[in-house]
Amino acid sequence: MNDQSPAPHRRRRRPVQIEQPEMDVPTPAVRPLPGEKRKKKKRRKRARFPRSLQIILGFLLAALLLTCAVAVTKNYLQAQEERRRLEAEAAERAQHPLYYESWIRQYAAVQNIDPALVSAIILCESSFDPQAVSRLGARGLMQLMEDTAQWVAHKLDEDDAAYSFDRLFDPETNIRFGSWYLGYLSRRFGGDAKKIVCAYHAGQGNVDSWLKNPSYSSDGVTLDTIPTQDTANYARRVLSAIDIYHKYYFPIASPPPDDLPTESDD
Repeated sequence: MNDQSPAPHRRRRRPVQIEQPEMDVPTPAVRPLPGEKRKKKKRRKRARFPRSLQIILGFLLAALLLTCAVAVTKNYLQAQEERRRLEAEAAERAQHPLYYESWIRQYAAVQNIDPALVSAIILCESSFDPQAVSRLGARGLMQLMEDTAQWVAHKLDEDDAAYSFDRLFDPETNIRFGSWYLGYLSRRFGGDAKKIVCAYHAGQGNVDSWLKNPSYSSDGVTLDTIPTQDTANYARRVLSAIDIYHKYYFPIASPPPDDLPTESDD
């Protein structure tokens, strides 16, 4: 009998299996079988204009852009010009105001003289200040001297006890007297605005002597040269103001065309 005992049974260990990471295996490209035609993807072709048409369209587009640029520039320049014109007119009107318009129109109409002339005289004499007094003593809107005002009052049959030189501070009285005097000068010098203005400033006697001098008048009727600088500057200011008062306040009506039919025409 064998004294050796049998060795204990040993369990066999299972081998550890290590999981391998899955790897993407590329799918082999499928090749067409012999005789099978590969389908080609059709590519859409873009329609192309002929070269000559492209050039024409380019020129047209450039011309359109140039026309638009010219139009925008022209409109801008016109707007700027209009703005400058309006600003100039506003400044011109501000420098040539008009007050006492109803009295100016009324008494200018009575004397048959231009209301723009009366307005320009008032502007250049007193700047529409009814209380203005010159260094020589002339008073009021139209700066009438005392002897002139007394003479006009006599002509208007107002040289009674109620008359006073202080009345020349009243705007209506001053305009009425001054308009009468301008009407007198207008009748005396045939409505010539230049001679009227010079006579109002320097006196009618001086204008008469200038007209008799060939150096100042070539025909004895037209005053070609004003020899006194102060009167020349005054006349230039007044005549310029007359044009501006015509422009904004007393427009001159245009004569009708010669070809318009008259009442006697059939």
